[in-house]
Amino acid sequence: MTGGDLYKHQLMEYAQDLARAYGELRRSQAEFLATLVALLEMKAPAIRGHARRVAFWSLRLNDVLDRPLDPGALRAAALVHDVGKLGLPDRLIQAWVARREDDRRLIRLHPEMGASLLEHVSAFSDWIPWVRHHHERWDGTGYPAGLTADEIPLGARIICLANAFDYRMNDYGSDPAHTVSGTIAWIERLSGGIFDPDLVRAFVRMPVEALWVNRLWIEGEAEGEA
Repeated sequence: MTGGDLYKHQLMEYAQDLARAYGELRRSQAEFLATLVALLEMKAPAIRGHARRVAFWSLRLNDVLDRPLDPGALRAAALVHDVGKLGLPDRLIQAWVARREDDRRLIRLHPEMGASLLEHVSAFSDWIPWVRHHHERWDGTGYPAGLTADEIPLGARIICLANAFDYRMNDYGSDPAHTVSGTIAWIERLSGGIFDPDLVRAFVRMPVEALWVNRLWIEGEAEGEA
């Protein structure tokens, strides 16, 4: 083997080592996020699957938009969008919805709390703003920063819509579950208020009814997507 061939061989081995190390790092990060979701679901069994369904609908909406966001980053942010609720009193986590004004003030802290927790992992920095701002509203009446329209990161706007759809379709707290058609009509009414009008138009173009009918595999697909 010539010196040049040896150099190429060593370079190839180095590249393969880096690829293996990167793969292990990605797996470790995914396991960390899955652990956070599992911990949240242990404290609030009634919302089991919510995080994975929000990830599923977020990814589907991203697909309709021709994937302006990295699917892996969007999936990660959608999975842990509620992780800040781990910092709330257990009674609020278990109830999941707040009925008193002082409890609502506490609940509104969870996006910032979640972002603060995730900031301990520098690899998450690109999508942490999507977690921090997923309760902002298009008209500026959301929280924590009162951002409006395009000031709100696109990832946060997508998660906001996906999160609202899943809440509306499931029986959380005192809120009854709704039909797909009723939920879509509700989302359309709030276009330009809570939701980005472009995202609403994209969402209603999806075969939402068919996807919902097959919801038993939604969680599994969201779990496995990159």
